[in-house]
Formats: sequence, structure tokens, C-alpha cells
Amino acid sequence: MSADEEPTAGARPRVLIPITIHFAVRYAVRTGLAARLAEACEPVLALTWEDDDLRAQLEAQGHEVVRLPDPVVSIRARHLLALLEVHLVRRMKSPTTPIDYRRRSWDWTTRKRVRRGYERFKLRLEAQVPGNEAKVAKELHDNLDAETNIGEYVAFLRDLRIDAIVSVTPFVAQEEVVLLAAERLRLPRCTSVLSFDNITTRPPLPVAFDRYLVWNRFMEAELLRGYPSVTADQITLVGPAQFDFYREPNLVVDEALWRERLGIPAGAPTVLYGAGVVGIAPWETQYIGHLIAGIDSGELPADLRIVLRRHPLDTPDRWEPFVDHPAVAWDDPGRLGTTKLRPGQVDFDESAIVGLCSSLAHTDVHASASSTMTLDGACFDKPQIGPAYSVTGPKQFDAYARALYDREHFLPIVASGGLELVHSPAELVAAVKRLLADPDSQRPGRERMLVDMCTFTDGGNTARVAAGIREFLTNVVAPAER
Repeated sequence: MSADEEPTAGARPRVLIPITIHFAVRYAVRTGLAARLAEACEPVLALTWEDDDLRAQLEAQGHEVVRLPDPVVSIRARHLLALLEVHLVRRMKSPTTPIDYRRRSWDWTTRKRVRRGYERFKLRLEAQVPGNEAKVAKELHDNLDAETNIGEYVAFLRDLRIDAIVSVTPFVAQEEVVLLAAERLRLPRCTSVLSFDNITTRPPLPVAFDRYLVWNRFMEAELLRGYPSVTADQITLVGPAQFDFYREPNLVVDEALWRERLGIPAGAPTVLYGAGVVGIAPWETQYIGHLIAGIDSGELPADLRIVLRRHPLDTPDRWEPFVDHPAVAWDDPGRLGTTKLRPGQVDFDESAIVGLCSSLAHTDVHASASSTMTLDGACFDKPQIGPAYSVTGPKQFDAYARALYDREHFLPIVASGGLELVHSPAELVAAVKRLLADPDSQRPGRERMLVDMCTFTDGGNTARVAAGIREFLTNVVAPAER
């Protein structure tokens, strides 16, 4: 309900859950989270894109579905948000920030590099003025009506009689203004952070939340370091709900059927390469070539198949040279999104989950470039390789490839011993050969990795997230209504 209305006796709270990308569909809907929450509240799923099929599907499951307005944020407001990011970066002091900046700017022209460098210098200089952060935050909030379409969101929340908001992608631009509107209306707010890298690789949280649900103790420490107003009693460790799928045997098709679908001969050994997006590792296509060369030279089995799984947000163009290669099995999840939508604004249905689970389960060795796929694969107890090199393209790519594993969210994975880093084509081929022969060698490290990063590995994380949100609804939302 809106802040202006009296609560109805016995009414359950109406909770808005923004659905911004396909990963949010997977997290909030496909895990069964929204269905679990329906036992304690009335979830209202707010899509950020038009999708008649997805809407109909969700409504058929009994969910209330609405379209979230598109945010409007002025240049001045963006400047103020950038200043707040400078302050967050200073507090965090994360090694991730300079690593990601250097990688993102590798192909900038000299002119762009100078301009962006000057802009960053001005922001840092302005942020050094004593009291700047509080002043900027006040200016932003005092001018939201003029600099954003917050009024549209306030009306939206009131019209829907929303009592609270639960966000799984609080860092994305599509949620900024609706979260600010919820804050203005003093609506209780809870976030269950979707991925383990979000706190150190994304912009600042646009508002303070009453409850924070995170994967692990590292994320908890990052929140406490970056957001001084957050206290430990507001944070609950719940693990990654999306990993619960890996405990469900019915989401893995029979291996013979999986091999038939991908054109892999029975008995042929396999290496799964889980590709990232081009912006993270534009050099990674060479790794497929190096594995093919290992097969051609006889260092790897002649019947080895490389299962190439493209990232759903990546462009397929850079992988096209390998589509018809006899040693490569193309495991393409499909192009998610269209030219009219942001990448990822699309459904993530059960068939996509089955495809992912089946490839993780039936391949022998996994490789990926500093990716969450390392954890996904470890859930299936598969050997993990992290290529950390580049021998083609710009010479700085080699340093960037190595630095990916020095980012804060990935340091515990490297330290676990459950991932083998390789620094040359020869090391990549040798690691694949050795791990095909001895897949158990990393097992203690994989087990440590999963405990460190996921906290819980029993398949009950969705239940923990739901319990955390129900506790929030009971202890934060309900008292506010009395």
C-alpha cells in the first residue's frame, strides 16, 4: 500500500520485485523464490521490458505482473552519482577497480583516453573537498523531481499499493529511480544480491536497505567496508539460490541424449569452455585454437571434443570460426535479447537451465576466463582450469588476462586450490591432459572453494533467501503498518 493509505486488517504486504534481466528471471522465478514468497506476501513482478509470452507464462503461474516504467536521469544527476561512486571507490580500496578500468579502456583512442582521464581527475578533485559526499547526496535527493522521473515511480508504487520492495539486481540503472522512489515513500527495502562480484564491480547502491542477503562472508565484509551505515545485524548469509538447480537430477538430460544433441560421439572425452562476454576477455577466442592445436599435435586425444558454450550476453560473431570445426561442439544458449532491448532482457526458461546443467554434468574438464562458471562447474565436481595468458593481439592483453584473477571477488577462488591457472598454450594443453587422466586431483580445493564462496552447498539456498525475506517482512514491514 502507499504511504498515504491505512493498512487493511489482515492484509498481506504487497511486495514489488523488479525483474531487470534474464538472470533476475532465473533467480526470482525459476528457483521458485516468488512462489515461496507468495505464502507470506503478494509478490508483484515488475518487468523492465515488454514480453507478452513471459508475462502470460508468469500470470498462468498465479503471479501478478506489471511493467516497470523506464527511468529518466539527467546529465547533472549522473554527475552527482559519479561523485558518489568516487567516494565508494575510495572506501572500498578494491584491487578490482584499477584492473577493470585498464581492461575496459584498452582500445580507447588517445583523444578519448585523455578526455576520460581529465574527467576522472576532475571528479576526484571535486570529491576531495571536505563534506563533499554529504553535500552531493543532499543535492541529488533535493533535486530528484527535476533531474529524474521519480514522480512517475512514486505514482506507480502508490497505484499498486506497494508495501515493500525486494531487489535482486540493485546495482543496475533500471532500478535506480524506483528504489529512490521507494526510499522517498519510506517503503521497507530488502536486497538479495544476485552475484558474488556485484559489490566490487558495480556502481554504488542507490539507496540504503533494511536487509541485505548475500552469498558469503566476503560479500558481507565488502558491504560493511563500503557502506558505513550498514551494520552486521542487517546482513544474512544465504548462499546463491541459482546454484540450487545443480542439486536437481531432473534438470540434467541423459548423457546419450545430450551427446546426440551436440553431435559428440559416445565415449569421446570432453572439455567444456564456458565463454564470457567480449568486454571481460576479448582475447579468449585463442584458447579454443590452442586446444585444437593440442588435438592436432597428438598431445590431446584425437577424439576430444571441445564443448564451446557461449555466454548468453555475448555476441556469437567472434566464435563463428569454430562453429563448423569437427573438434568443436557448439553449445549455444541462444542470443538473449534483440536490437530493441538491453542485452539480457529476455526470458530464462527451464530449457536454458537444463541445457546449462546438462553440459556442466556431462563434460570431463572445464575451462573459463575468471568466470562464475568455475563455481558452477565445481558444483558438479569437475576439474577447473583458468587460462591466464594471451599470445595474440595487443601485447597488454597478457597482463590483463593475468590480472582478471587478481580481482577481489576471485581471490578466494584462486586461493582455494580448486582452480588451476595456466599461463601459456602449452600449460593449457598439459593441464587438460593431466586432469582428463586424474579428475580427482583438485577435489579438496573444489570443496573448499564452494564452502568459501557459497557458504551452503546443500541445495537449500532458495529456502534461505525466502526465509530471510519473510523475516524482513515480519520484523520490518509489519511493524511499520501498525
